[in-house]
Amino acid sequence: MKPMKRLIDGKPVSRLILQSLPIALAAIVFVIYGATFLPASTERMERSVALVEGISHYELRLGGKPVMAFKSFNDSLQPQGLALSADSTVTTRRYLCASWVNKYPFIASCGGLLLIANDDSVAERRVLQANGRLPYILKATADRLAVKIRLLERQSEEIDYYMKVHNVNDDGYNVMAEYSARVKAQRDRTVKMLSHLNALSADKRLEVKLVTEYALLTPDTAGRMSRKGCNIVTPRHTSPFRLLQTVDRSMPDGARAVYLHQWLLPSPEAGDSVVIAAEPGCTAYKYDPAEGSPATFGGAVESAGRHDVPPLLAPDGALVFTSGGRLAGINVDGRIVKPSVFGFGLKELLK
Repeated sequence: MKPMKRLIDGKPVSRLILQSLPIALAAIVFVIYGATFLPASTERMERSVALVEGISHYELRLGGKPVMAFKSFNDSLQPQGLALSADSTVTTRRYLCASWVNKYPFIASCGGLLLIANDDSVAERRVLQANGRLPYILKATADRLAVKIRLLERQSEEIDYYMKVHNVNDDGYNVMAEYSARVKAQRDRTVKMLSHLNALSADKRLEVKLVTEYALLTPDTAGRMSRKGCNIVTPRHTSPFRLLQTVDRSMPDGARAVYLHQWLLPSPEAGDSVVIAAEPGCTAYKYDPAEGSPATFGGAVESAGRHDVPPLLAPDGALVFTSGGRLAGINVDGRIVKPSVFGFGLKELLK
């Protein structure tokens, strides 16, 4: 009877253990979640930001395939800097401050995710406007090219006259000869573009597309900048923020992703101190990424959720922390945007 007695006595113990499991699991989850609220040191803040390179150009596409490229729109939405294909003459390069983020606010779940302020959002709205009236825009562009061709032809005729009445021994003759070659080459390119544009403009499948490629920039062991491609995760092109992901879904050694909590967020008030973690100066003209590095800067909150740190030190996309080291939000144009706008699991950036 003794073995049976031990078996019977063991049942309440097993039942107690089973009943305690949910409590134990809840306690573990609570501890893990609580750890995500621990304040960050300035070193950890700096390791949460990254430098991203963006290279953009516009394309005229026919049936989804690029047929022409251009650099920008003018005020009338006419393409500027037209080219028959995308090359260095139509691309725009800029540098962006990004932050490593976890997908979920309670567990490490970065997987190479980077958050940036979407500086393409305004341009994407202009693309929508241009596609809505593309036939009229292309007609105006063709007219502009025709005027340009006439001017270039007139210039070419004047230069030809000069070349006829002067010879190689005259001062400036060689300079004018080189200038003549450039004018004629530009005229020939413009004629070719106008012909190509006229052949395409009648097709209703024609559309404008903004093409942007992103790359994470990190210094290598030799002090040079290495590039790792990033995919765009946010499907909505006009979203004020954009989620990127490195192609191999990894972070560099030492990087630290922040948790974008939806609840229990700090709300700094006017006069409270804040700390900005950023890639300072990355939006400045002739910025050299090889000479930059993450840094933190102190500031204070002004009215209506704004801070007083200048844009050169706090570019869009920089992280804003309280003086106690808790994440308060993301900087956009001097405003502190709370992480709650991204939704649980970053759902607002994934739809």
